[in-house]
Amino acid sequence: MELQSLPTVPAGNVAGMIVSLLVAFGLPIGLYLYLKHKKYARTSSFVTGMLVFILFAMVLETAVHSLVFSLAGTALTGNLFLYAVYAALMAAAFEETGRYLAMRFVLRHRFDGKNALMYGAGHGGAEAMILLGLTSINNLVNTALINSGSLPDVLSGLDEATLESVLGGVSQLWTAPAYIFFVAGFERAVAICLHIALSVLVWRAVRDRKASWYWAAFGGHFAVDFAAVIMPNYSILLTEALFALMTAAVAWYAVRAYREAAAE
Repeated sequence: MELQSLPTVPAGNVAGMIVSLLVAFGLPIGLYLYLKHKKYARTSSFVTGMLVFILFAMVLETAVHSLVFSLAGTALTGNLFLYAVYAALMAAAFEETGRYLAMRFVLRHRFDGKNALMYGAGHGGAEAMILLGLTSINNLVNTALINSGSLPDVLSGLDEATLESVLGGVSQLWTAPAYIFFVAGFERAVAICLHIALSVLVWRAVRDRKASWYWAAFGGHFAVDFAAVIMPNYSILLTEALFALMTAAVAWYAVRAYREAAAE
C-alpha cells in the first residue's frame, strides 16, 4: 500500500465514530447527572463502580488471563467453545464478585436501590469510556490525519515492517462498512443497561443476604458474554440483536427485583 495514495475515510464511517464517542462518554455522564440530581444517588457509588471495573476486569482478570494463556496455550485459545466458556466464566466471576464486595464492604452505608443504579452506570460507564471511547478518539485522530493527507508525513520514519502493520490497522477505517462504527455505540449502550441490571441483582444479594441473587447476576453475565464470544463468527448484526434480547431479559428480571424491594 502506497503512503501517498491512501483512500479517504468515508463520511458515514466518521459519523459512526462520532456517534460511538458520544455514546461512550455522553451516556454514562448523562446517567450520572440524572441519578445525582433527580434520584439523589451518591457520586461515590458511580466512582466506586468505575474503580471496581478497572481493578477487577482490567487488572486482576487480565493478570489471570496472562497466566492461564501461558499455561494452556492453544488448547484453550484454539477451541472456540472452551474459550467462550472460560472467558464468560472469568468475566462473570471477577465483575460480579467485585460488584458484591464493593456493595457489601465499601458502599454498605445507606446503599439502596437508586445507588445500585448509580453503581451500575459507573461500572458500565468505565467500560464504555475505556473500551469504546478511547478507541473512538484514536480512530478520529487517525481519520483526521488520513483525510487531511498528513498521515504519510507522520509515518515516514517507520521501517517497512512497522509501516505495514500500522497501515493494516488503520485501513479498517476506510474498508469497514459504516454500520460497524454505529454498532459499536449501540453495543456499549446495551452493555451499560446490562451492568445496571446486574448491579440491581447483586444489590438484592447484599440487601437480602441471599446468594441466589448473586448467582442470578452471575448466570446472566455468563450467558451474555458466552454468546458474545460465540456469535461474531456467524453475524455481527445477529450477535448484537441476541445481545440486546438477552440484556432485555436480564433487565426485565432486575426491574422486578427493584420494584419488589421498593414495595417492601
